[in-house]
Amino acid sequence: MEYVKGKPYFSDVEDKIKSYPYLDKNISCDCLVVGGGIDGAITAYYLAENNIDTILIDKYRLGFMNTSCATALLEYQLDDHANDLTKFFTKEELVDVYRIGLKALADIEDIIKKLGNYCNYQKCDALVFSLKSSEAKQLKREYISRKENGFDVAYFDKMNNPYPFALESAILSKGGGAHFNPYLFEKELIENIDKKIKIYENTEAVSIKKCKNKFIVTTQYGIEIMCNNIVCTTGYNTNNFSKDKLCDKYVSYTIVSKPLKEKLWKDGALLQDNSNPYHYLRLSYDNRLIIGGEDVLFKGKVIKDKVASKKYKMLREFAIELFPNLKDIDFEYEFCGIFATTSNNLSIIGEDSKVENLYYNLGYGANGIIYSIYGAQNLVRLIKKQKTSKSLPLFSMTRKLP
Repeated sequence: MEYVKGKPYFSDVEDKIKSYPYLDKNISCDCLVVGGGIDGAITAYYLAENNIDTILIDKYRLGFMNTSCATALLEYQLDDHANDLTKFFTKEELVDVYRIGLKALADIEDIIKKLGNYCNYQKCDALVFSLKSSEAKQLKREYISRKENGFDVAYFDKMNNPYPFALESAILSKGGGAHFNPYLFEKELIENIDKKIKIYENTEAVSIKKCKNKFIVTTQYGIEIMCNNIVCTTGYNTNNFSKDKLCDKYVSYTIVSKPLKEKLWKDGALLQDNSNPYHYLRLSYDNRLIIGGEDVLFKGKVIKDKVASKKYKMLREFAIELFPNLKDIDFEYEFCGIFATTSNNLSIIGEDSKVENLYYNLGYGANGIIYSIYGAQNLVRLIKKQKTSKSLPLFSMTRKLP
């Protein structure tokens, strides 16, 4: 299956994640993490921090698949608004989900403070906006809901719009976002733990068997890993672990400009429009415009070139619609990749519904990185048989999926 197409901006750096050997002998551990993207790196980081004997394996190179083309927008707000999620959450549950996002944002900042900011991390506000007057009531309801529940938000319309493009309505979540280079963030995590755990690349788990209280995982070369616990962090590639349909797969498209001379909007907030499919915009550390979205349902095994070219053109047109002075802007990167989502916007975190000590930390949805933080923290507690978050059942694979 084709996962990524084009030249991803985030992994186009000189200082790559160092390479690791493939597994060439039988080995054992307490916990095996299968999947070496950013979900796996975050999970392995928390396991290592809690002194759990861990091995991390990936069938490819670390960080070069979907991590390299992640949206890298970190925010607590979901793809859908509160009013659209009432069939999945109570009001109290949705407020808890928002607070989980805010807590994870703070936890990411704590990691950055501890390890150093080598991934171009920047905290910022997050704006969701509409260009249509017909959507003003919807956004106003969302604003009121967040305000009443103690979230620091502001509401804008065309009369008090502080942004240099014409919007009809918008909600600004103050301090509700951040952004970084996800590939470099994974590099920081891996470099911090590679002396504490064992890491193997080009090591594919092809079969998993449970014998009494142990798992035996066999690789493509016939090598065996014996472990007490397994954490699946393989994104949407979960056939070795569960035959259930856990998500819907989409292709998301991104273009990145060359560095601009001036900032397009002064506060550097994350921008996301309210349309379907949505568009997101952010500025990089070196003042490039990153714009993505135009998601389409992924069918088959190949990302289609013709569709990608059309989507890149649509993204350029949307950028020029917002900022007409960008008519001659030069976009240096065009890339796309598959991501997964669920009907209630949440990741899948927790223990398998049928197999004891088999766990998942699958960063589905636009907030996958945020929930991977929350997931890793709770998986440590599950493995240690400690009390977990009261909201963890909302992320369970036993809920209605996808």
